[in-house]
Amino acid sequence: MDNPKEMHWFTGGILVSLLSVATYFIFEAIEYKTYPFGVTAGFGYIAAMFGNLFGDIAENSVLSKFSKNFLEFFLLIGLIVGGFIASKQSKTFVPENIPSTWEKYHGKSLTKRYLVVLVGGILLGFGAAFAGGCTTGNILQGWAHLSLGSIVAGISFFASGIITAKILYPNLGGGNDSK
Repeated sequence: MDNPKEMHWFTGGILVSLLSVATYFIFEAIEYKTYPFGVTAGFGYIAAMFGNLFGDIAENSVLSKFSKNFLEFFLLIGLIVGGFIASKQSKTFVPENIPSTWEKYHGKSLTKRYLVVLVGGILLGFGAAFAGGCTTGNILQGWAHLSLGSIVAGISFFASGIITAKILYPNLGGGNDSK
């Protein structure tokens, strides 16, 4: 472990497993919920609420499906607040617009950084919609349910993440860090 303030990976794994089991039973008890818990549904809820502002868009079959995902909206809020609290408690909170690794490989341009983040976010959203959910829903919940679609999606997420990291940071990792 590089940082003694960080949680050990095994402890994190146990906690995520317990969360996965708990959400399975909680959502089993909620009658309208017929799919695993995930972040994508929270963003879908926000989109559905904006869709209500534009009349006919709210009738869209995809958006209307998400209009009931109020609980996942709070998952989004919890991720932001929980991450902030954890970083403050561990004294690792460091606000930055351009991470040092990005600066090392791609320079100090804020415009370039934000453009890449925007394009990456759009591609991530498209991929999550195409896969029927995000990494949270597909990997943490779908794998626990042994969903073949989630297993394929999860493998695709990992593979594309490795490829993207190698494209963005070609000399980082694998003993090449000192270059």
